[in-house]
Amino acid sequence: MLLNPLAADRHPGCATALAAAAADLELFVPTGADAQLQFNAAAEAVEAGVDAVVVCGGDGTVAAGFALTAGTGIPLGIVPAGTGNDFARAARIERGDPVGSLSRLLDGLRDGALRDGALRSCTVDALHMTVTTPDSGQSHVWVANSANIGFDALVNARANTYRRLPVTGRYLVALLRELPAFRPARFRISRDDQPPQNLTATLICVQNGPWIGGGIPLAPAADPRSGTAVMSTVDRIPRLLLAGLFPLIYLRAHRLLAPLRQHRVERVRVTVPSSVPVYADGEEILPSSHDGAEVEIAVMPRAVRLIQGLPD
Repeated sequence: MLLNPLAADRHPGCATALAAAAADLELFVPTGADAQLQFNAAAEAVEAGVDAVVVCGGDGTVAAGFALTAGTGIPLGIVPAGTGNDFARAARIERGDPVGSLSRLLDGLRDGALRDGALRSCTVDALHMTVTTPDSGQSHVWVANSANIGFDALVNARANTYRRLPVTGRYLVALLRELPAFRPARFRISRDDQPPQNLTATLICVQNGPWIGGGIPLAPAADPRSGTAVMSTVDRIPRLLLAGLFPLIYLRAHRLLAPLRQHRVERVRVTVPSSVPVYADGEEILPSSHDGAEVEIAVMPRAVRLIQGLPD
């Protein structure tokens, strides 16, 4: 059981639900404020053998659950308790009542419903990101919902500092704050078997689900069971149009946005210039201080088995 500390603070009833279930379930709940230490302890438990993994938090915590279970067949239960919960929305997992969701999920596991087939599950795609930098070598990241490069990563970074604002408000405020200093960057992009192309772009976003930023429908056609992702790029555009980009997307006025281009992809490789940040599921992957990187994102079809997810 991975319980995001911030989510635990916002929803103290989750700890009560865990305590109530402990009498009938063998629960392992890594503790501590350091997410990496929590993850390492959880990974050891999964390696030793578990019947299921449950995560309680936002998209970043869901991504940790993907990293623990992708390719293993171990069922993953998601309790949406973050600020955005974009992947949970894509997977049609109940949102808005974390304590109730956790209690019902634990009740199902306690009663053997997963073993007996009464607790519904389905398989979904995951994204696997490989990041190569000159100084740090290669790292691997599992992505549940979206990988963000460029302007939307900058906005994401700033939005994470506005904890007291509602999620939609913090994203729009962050957009306006980042706008004056933003400059488009020159990328080299190759997708699937297409030859590489050089592109001056405002942002690049690769999505497993339709929404980013707590409900912005950037890629309505994205489906985490399609075997493909949707890659969105936005060309160099005036700041005034950039300021209106996400509000127009909120209104689903995609057809009015000529600089927005979208492609279904199975694999994308992006040469990211220095100082352009990379985020995934709301978490920093590469800071603005990096000296350039190669980022490859591949769709891993049906890699994760979800409890109480999309109907088969």
